[in-house]
Amino acid sequence: MMKETYFLSRTDAEGNERRMPIGIIKGATPGERITVFGGQHGTEYAGIEAAMRLFRETDPADVSGTIVVSMATHEESLMNWIQFAPTHPEIADMMLEAATGSQYIINCHGGEFTEEMHPYVICRLIGDEAAEAVAMRMARALGVGIVSLSKYRGEPPPDPSGARPAWWLWPKKGLCDKLGIPEITPEIGQVGDRDDLLMYGGIINVLKELGFLKGPAIQHPEPNVIGDRWWLTANQEGIYFPVVTVGQEVTKGTFLGEIRDYFGTVLQTVEAPDDATVMNMNIGMPVKKDGFLIWLGQF
Repeated sequence: MMKETYFLSRTDAEGNERRMPIGIIKGATPGERITVFGGQHGTEYAGIEAAMRLFRETDPADVSGTIVVSMATHEESLMNWIQFAPTHPEIADMMLEAATGSQYIINCHGGEFTEEMHPYVICRLIGDEAAEAVAMRMARALGVGIVSLSKYRGEPPPDPSGARPAWWLWPKKGLCDKLGIPEITPEIGQVGDRDDLLMYGGIINVLKELGFLKGPAIQHPEPNVIGDRWWLTANQEGIYFPVVTVGQEVTKGTFLGEIRDYFGTVLQTVEAPDDATVMNMNIGMPVKKDGFLIWLGQF
């Protein structure tokens, strides 16, 4: 049993080095392998804090198998306060290397500096019933009580502009699809919040549920699964003024906010398209055309 640390590294086409700090916890007894990612978006702090704490505080004597932890998956985004940072090919390649050989993935996300987020967990569907059942078991063990299902549906139809549809409309292929293993994505934390208690506690419980850590897992009730959902976006550039908060239940037609110009002229009124719960919202003032405003879910 031991702990090991190192950096994965890749050089991009412009000669820039991209690094990923990796910690490996090898347990006292042999077993399976799991990879935990924190910081694929570097301003989602709760996941980074939880990943670092997981490596720092976990005693290998309490571990069966191997836990691989990426503590700052997108180091450039973290160190330069870059919101909504794209996953460069070099980072994707390092993530694949870190996850290869594992039987499970936890990829920690949350709200960025200008996002409020109601805690939930994304359960990735890969067309394998056994793997999906394990992913749902992991999602339940995380303990946040709300699950959003996501499935890769192939590449989107070609767009004349060459642009790819937003991720919430057309998810990209994930590590789980490439490796054929269960993956969950906790969405916990918001607006620079570093409180890792919910994220860290959830990860610990998942590790107990899967047999990586000693002790019984808390048996949470079956989570609510989000059904219909709506991602509302800006129809033009302006200044956004939301009037609701995450977790708030709204009814069809509820006034959610508006976009104004600098002088107060209302450019767009945002209303709820149906009865739903506010799951995630932009609280930043400036918005671009087609920029994210708010997403609502029914459960």
